[in-house]
Amino acid sequence: MNKIISSLDLNRPHPTHKTAGGVALQDTRLVKDKLLEELVELEKQQQLLAQQGCNIDFSMLQTYKEMIHSRKAFFNELNR
Repeated sequence: MNKIISSLDLNRPHPTHKTAGGVALQDTRLVKDKLLEELVELEKQQQLLAQQGCNIDFSMLQTYKEMIHSRKAFFNELNR
């Protein structure tokens, strides 16, 4: 059985990138584009929320910060 699995691995293309979870990504261009779109939108929403004056929802503001941070970290990981 191990010989069969090994022979299947020989026919796979070599991955160019792996995520922190070990997921192989062949073409990261689409993922990067999507991450950039999300970053722009999240940063806009964060700015709008921060401009609300005395009615600022600080927990929502922190959520936006964390979402932006995680997407930036993933984007930087894909650029290695």
